[in-house]
Amino acid sequence: MIRTFLLLALLVCTAVPALAQEEPVLDRTADPVWLDSLYHSGIEFGQFLDEAERRRDRWVNNFGDGTLHAELTEQADSITGTWHLLAVAVAGCSDSVSTLPYLAHLVGYSEHVNMRVVDSTAGRAIMEAHRTKDGRPATPTILVLNDRFEPVGVFIERPEALQEWVDTDGADLSSQDFVRGKFEWYDADAGRQTVGAVLDIIAAASE
Repeated sequence: MIRTFLLLALLVCTAVPALAQEEPVLDRTADPVWLDSLYHSGIEFGQFLDEAERRRDRWVNNFGDGTLHAELTEQADSITGTWHLLAVAVAGCSDSVSTLPYLAHLVGYSEHVNMRVVDSTAGRAIMEAHRTKDGRPATPTILVLNDRFEPVGVFIERPEALQEWVDTDGADLSSQDFVRGKFEWYDADAGRQTVGAVLDIIAAASE
């Protein structure tokens, strides 16, 4: 079914209107020096959580109720070295609020993983360089960096299994049913596939 621009603005965590008004930027997204600087310009998740106003109850509840699930601890325990998660996110994004709190628990569990959050203005180049399959710059976009701040992989917007639901069963739902269905999926998954995807990126980069 055809969704209106307003519906897309509500349901998709995309910064297209703001980005379209700005001049194109140079692609520096593979430059470790620039990524190091951008990473350290960001804030830790605790500060982001304290400052989040939109969807605040869900931010607080997802982090407060979340944990690193037992089936992922063995993989997390195998991590060596240092890995940085550079997360481009905004508080009002339904996908950001359903992914970052669980990654924060991974960071709390493993001394080898840390995370900083930048907004969609500072992280514009990251989103532009790593668009969704349908061509959108979206939040969250989470760039995984090694200890030299070299990018080794990226998590874009939402887990693949949820994206499959969005593209199939969710495609023809009303806006209300779509939102309800998406949050039901996230609540049932409780971060397993998001954290698992990031752990898989780290594991592949460690080989």
